[in-house]
Amino acid sequence: MNSLFWLLLTAVTATAKEFTDEELSSFPKLFHLDDYDRCLARRDGLYCLGVFNLLPAVQPNPGYDLLKEYSDEFHRHFNRTRIHRGYCVSTRCPNYVTRNASEHFERCVDKYARSRSLRASINTLHYCHNHTDKHAIKPKTPAQNTFLQCIYAIIAINIIGTAYDLWTKDTPNKNKLITSFSIPSNWRRLTVIYEGEDPRLTALTPLNGVRVLSMLLTMLAHSHVLHFSFYTINSEELEKLTEKKRGIFLSDGSCSIQALVTISCFLVCYNLLIFSKKQQLNLSMLPLCIIKRIIRIAPVNLLLVCFGATWWLHIRNSPLVSTTIGLESKACQTKFWAHVFFVNNLVDRGNYCLVPTWFLAVDMHMYLVACIFTLIMWRHRSKAIKLYTIIFLASCTLTGVVTYIMEYKSMIYLSTPEQVRRIFRDSESFVNFYMSSWAAIPSCILGLMLAHLQFELDEKRIKLSEYKWFVYLHYTAFPFIFLWALKGIFTRKYNTTIFIAAHAALDTSCYCLITCIFLLGLIHVNGPLKKLFGWSGWNAMARMSLTVLILHWCVNMIIAARPVAYRTSFLDVTVDWTATIVITYILAIPITVLVELPIQKFMGLLMF
Repeated sequence: MNSLFWLLLTAVTATAKEFTDEELSSFPKLFHLDDYDRCLARRDGLYCLGVFNLLPAVQPNPGYDLLKEYSDEFHRHFNRTRIHRGYCVSTRCPNYVTRNASEHFERCVDKYARSRSLRASINTLHYCHNHTDKHAIKPKTPAQNTFLQCIYAIIAINIIGTAYDLWTKDTPNKNKLITSFSIPSNWRRLTVIYEGEDPRLTALTPLNGVRVLSMLLTMLAHSHVLHFSFYTINSEELEKLTEKKRGIFLSDGSCSIQALVTISCFLVCYNLLIFSKKQQLNLSMLPLCIIKRIIRIAPVNLLLVCFGATWWLHIRNSPLVSTTIGLESKACQTKFWAHVFFVNNLVDRGNYCLVPTWFLAVDMHMYLVACIFTLIMWRHRSKAIKLYTIIFLASCTLTGVVTYIMEYKSMIYLSTPEQVRRIFRDSESFVNFYMSSWAAIPSCILGLMLAHLQFELDEKRIKLSEYKWFVYLHYTAFPFIFLWALKGIFTRKYNTTIFIAAHAALDTSCYCLITCIFLLGLIHVNGPLKKLFGWSGWNAMARMSLTVLILHWCVNMIIAARPVAYRTSFLDVTVDWTATIVITYILAIPITVLVELPIQKFMGLLMF
């Protein structure tokens, strides 16, 4: 059935009609928001937000037929037979006598629709607020009070630790548990540039630049996504974006997230292999590895999830807050324990709490896979790469088979305007494939292969910079990391089920393979790229990557939740992106210095 659907879609795409500006201007606005604060400042104010279906009021109705024809091309257009309205009902339709606010709202929107020979029926009523609802003083919930108490406790402990550290200065036998919460000490840990370390670890410094670049591009993509999710006055620009090279780059470039899995698994495996030179590895070390990882990730993750569940909703005053930030805030409350145990990408998948946190669950699962394989295979390093190659090919094949059977699709096929607007909540492919841990196995295995290869090169003292063919390959891989995403311009033209399954199986794997070549070059080849990505300024930013990964979504949502429908353009998105970067990194500093680093050190001293 789905094969027939995609065959028809291919035919439609090939003969897609181009609509004129005059035709587009005749359409009802897709989004509209009245002034929320001004409306509810009046004692009789009533403000309602909802979604309405449009139907023809008369027949024949060429205007509705044009709307329907436009909406049927869902792969590149919003559904224009469904409009989104935030009305100050008390001002727009003051004379209507109705039984309830919902009916009042529906009749008010229907009045607008009938002026265009259409009828409007309510599809979803998000809320109706009156003056009392907005201005009522709401007491803090127990969860909000608990969160504030935790923040006060964190600040107090850091003040005590800092005072103790400054008071005792260089006194021997300092209590290291207390000084682990010293702000100056943790600031130095954040900003220090390590020199004279193991040269094998020093060679990995350029990876910090790669991680920061990946984070910046992720924030750029999310800034675009949120312009789809909130109300804009020129939605046609967003529709055009999905067909422009910039939009294709951002949607197909999502495979860069899997490259972070590859880097993470590479670092885990490589560090364990280096450690094996000092001490033999065995599976009994696995619990210790897991505990260390939890200590590394859990404090910041849970702090921000708790913030999302309690205070995030109250930072911004906007008519759309309850349907956007509020939706995720409720998910943070209901899925809190799923986040504690890193199974939030397995439980109630379509209900997101801080969207980027799905990656932490995947990263934790792949970390376990990487540790298990490394602890088993370190004695058989000569066979490791061959075995990993077999597993890699098998996992790619399995991915292709599963995507073919389940008819999952990669992001380039999923990124339709309506799906992006809903952040893919209705997409089985997104929640069951893109966010899944099993889909990241090929990326994980590539990281293990890279770690074993680099370790063997170290052991045999082989410098790849001495091989011209590899130097050329390294410099060729760099532009391909960016150009790879633009292949979506061509792949979108092929919509058969087999091609889509093959694309899903090979897309991220090929991208991660190119990334591995590039990373290997950064380690071995001294040149402009190594200098660029090895710049010492990236180090502190890279150490804050965990905080930035989660926090930027909170910041971006707050920025995007404007109280009015706004214009979108490349410049507007760039401004939001820049603001998100600046605010996120500024806020990430105290979170890293006061929470992440001290708790890591404290727990490390306490347990190890």
